[in-house]
Amino acid sequence: MDTQEQTTAEVNRKQLEREENRGLLVIYDMLIFLLTGFALLVIRPSDYNRTKLTFSVLLVQALVPMVCIFGFRFLFRVYKQVLRYGNMRALARLLAADVLGGIVYLLLQSRLPGPYRVSVLLAGSLVTINFTVTVALRIAYYYVYFNASKDTWCGHALKFLLETFGRVDVESRTGAVIPFFGKRQEMSDEPINDLQRLARQFLIHGDVTDITQMKAGYINRTYRVETLSEHQHRHVYTLQRINTNVFSDVDALMDNFVLVTGHLKDRLKLPGQGKKGSILQAKTTLDGKPYLRDDTGCWRMMTHFTDVYSLDLPDSPQTFYEAGKAFGAFVREMSDVPPEQVKITIPNFHNTCSRYEDLEQAIAKDPVGRVKEAAPEIEFIRARKDKFRIISDPLEAGRIPTRVCHNDCNLNNILFDVETHLPVAIIDLDTVMPSTPLYDFGDSMRIGTNTAKDDEKDLSKVSCDLNLYESYARGYLEACGKMLTKEELELLPYASLVITMEDGIRFLTDHINGDTYYHIYYTGQNLDRARTQLKLVEDMERKLPQIRDILRKSYRELGLEERI
Repeated sequence: MDTQEQTTAEVNRKQLEREENRGLLVIYDMLIFLLTGFALLVIRPSDYNRTKLTFSVLLVQALVPMVCIFGFRFLFRVYKQVLRYGNMRALARLLAADVLGGIVYLLLQSRLPGPYRVSVLLAGSLVTINFTVTVALRIAYYYVYFNASKDTWCGHALKFLLETFGRVDVESRTGAVIPFFGKRQEMSDEPINDLQRLARQFLIHGDVTDITQMKAGYINRTYRVETLSEHQHRHVYTLQRINTNVFSDVDALMDNFVLVTGHLKDRLKLPGQGKKGSILQAKTTLDGKPYLRDDTGCWRMMTHFTDVYSLDLPDSPQTFYEAGKAFGAFVREMSDVPPEQVKITIPNFHNTCSRYEDLEQAIAKDPVGRVKEAAPEIEFIRARKDKFRIISDPLEAGRIPTRVCHNDCNLNNILFDVETHLPVAIIDLDTVMPSTPLYDFGDSMRIGTNTAKDDEKDLSKVSCDLNLYESYARGYLEACGKMLTKEELELLPYASLVITMEDGIRFLTDHINGDTYYHIYYTGQNLDRARTQLKLVEDMERKLPQIRDILRKSYRELGLEERI
């Protein structure tokens, strides 16, 4: 058996396992129902008006409620999910099905002949107890599944139970779960057969042969999907689960995505681009929609760029210069789109004053008791709050124009070709909104000129590299400097200060709130990120005269000096 046949066999095996699991779940639920009903009938025989519990009576009292309850469960697609713990949405569907089924059952009871009729109390008890036991077992399964992958004697025992009675191949699945209670959080992973099911609901070429999680990004969950067509052509796509905690209006988000990618498809031409162009393109679902919504969340499928790499920090001044040209070209090409056509997906995304107010509210509430450990950072920020309006006031007053901007110009949102090392594409378009290029420029400087990683614990390593600053500024201004106004150019030296402070505020706010926004890999990571940003602010303040000189030099060499 060749590799492709093995892969296809594995996909088919997991699909059969999925169907078998669904059937087992129905069987187990029916057994629970029958045991509950039998127990109640034995305990409460007086409800039968002194009629003997004949076989016909038992049959009627088994079939009537079962048809009602399970009819509504199938109608409400309660068994759509394979994993039997479900989530709050799945449990709500189960509750609705059982309530409606119970009502229909009670109505039918009043129509049954006397010997087959039971009291309302007994009928209601049957529905209520059955639902309670069903939910209890689902919650128990949740904890069993969660612990089955642990390398302990208990974990091994639970794994044996799951594989024996649940027919679940624990090794082929990840141990991720969705919390039953509280705010829905990002799942760390998805069961692989669920991902295959999701991928097959998009218009893609061939059969899914491999799915790999991509460990990148703070917000959305991203996977690399490989397919093989009937002509043995390999295709690669990006499957992404949208974080609906961050992007609550997914329709607006995807409207923007379609608008931006459609506009830039033939306009944005980066030097390293291949046949796929320099911008992501969405793949529609089988019914023509730009994204898929189901119990596991909101999903989209996009084109995937191969033979590329990304960088968290620039590996050379030339790389950062090319990044500046790429992001400058982005805002230049988007200048033809009226800002009012682009929807606001995250209000006040780059509003430093609003971010500061969010921080003060978090400090006042102190929901998880972290304010005390962040006292030095809070004091640092409060001492600079009079500088937060340097950009927002002119923008709100109309002294600088509102433009359609990327709003998340991190270096790792540019893909570079592995051979030429030139920019291939700009990605992560979820924050494209009306704003100002000053924020884009400042954001690039915040991440790209930092000499340390964004969660560096040794703050002595954190500083603003002015050589990199000059390289990026030169590339950015070459690409879009001629479209910037006099006041935009005058404010450019302060852009990196404002946006770096803003990100420090955002990281600190999330830390105080209990890490509800950014994905973290260890407790306290958001505080480390905040400290890094604030140390970078301090260094940029000290180097502000040099930053002004660098920009004046670029203005002069690019013929922009006469405009300021």
